[in-house]
Amino acid sequence: MLSLLVPSLVFYGFLLLVGGVIGYVKAKSRASLIAGLASAALMGVAAYLASSGSLAIGAGLGAVSALALIARFLPAFLRTKKVMPPGVVVAVGVWVVVVCVLALAR
Repeated sequence: MLSLLVPSLVFYGFLLLVGGVIGYVKAKSRASLIAGLASAALMGVAAYLASSGSLAIGAGLGAVSALALIARFLPAFLRTKKVMPPGVVVAVGVWVVVVCVLALAR
């Protein structure tokens, strides 16, 4: 699982970045753009830390950030049952949390 940590964080960050841009383009939502950029930046920092020797800090930051995003998007998913964007953010977020926790346990 350790080899999946950095790619998972990078993928989630990319997904969040693209989602924020799409939210801005479709709905002119500056909040979506800012949140997407900030969330992607957090995942990028987490990936950098995990790959540069601070595995525990990077995995911890990734897990906490993903949990915060899950907490934000899970109610929306349960209410609307829409796959895009809340279902995808939650599903990939759960994957990232699992990978981070397994990396921390190792």
